[in-house]
Amino acid sequence: MNHASLIAAAFLGIGSLPAHATLSMWQTEVGGGTPAVATQFSTISAPVIFDVGALTGDRSFEFIFNANADAEGSVSSALLGTQSVAGGRQGLKFEQWENTGLFGATAFGVADYTSTVPVQNNVDLHAVFTSDGTTTDFYLNGSLVYTFDSLGLALNGPQGLGAASNAEGTAFFDVLAGSIHGFASYDSALAPAEILTHYNAYAAVPEPGSAALAALASFALIARRTRRERA
Repeated sequence: MNHASLIAAAFLGIGSLPAHATLSMWQTEVGGGTPAVATQFSTISAPVIFDVGALTGDRSFEFIFNANADAEGSVSSALLGTQSVAGGRQGLKFEQWENTGLFGATAFGVADYTSTVPVQNNVDLHAVFTSDGTTTDFYLNGSLVYTFDSLGLALNGPQGLGAASNAEGTAFFDVLAGSIHGFASYDSALAPAEILTHYNAYAAVPEPGSAALAALASFALIARRTRRERA
């Protein structure tokens, strides 16, 4: 391989480095940015009752999860929700309803809201729902992918996490077939730039400057090796 080819390979290699999911880096970003009201940093593979906090006005819910909407017995898959009126009586859905294959949300007893965003089975995903009380924006892997125009989120207090809970908080339904590896709730609507920063931290996406420096370091190493070979 000639010198020019080695340089090209170095730059291409930087772009093809594996982006390993890094929960600890995501946790650091969550802890250093907009204050979270409640967090769940240990993996859950069965639903639990979780208090998202006494949220008012704008709010956000952030998830890192891996699930399978095609799992046997899966009818509807909730990431978070409750039938309790005091808790908002809503659900955030990985799959809105059986065989729809689309993310969604529900105002229990009122309406179902189905997005146009396909689910991704058995893949680690970063999802954020932000709401101003009138509409809800849905971000997937750092990008805004859908807006629920007529749905303002009211979720607060004890919720089913990894499912929706009944009004009494004693049973679960719409159980998620999978695991939630991280969760955070916020008493504000996270900005798009911060959501992207959180996703990049989780996916271990390097800053552009860092990638360039790494490429230059690779180039310098190649140059030194070439000089030694010529000597």
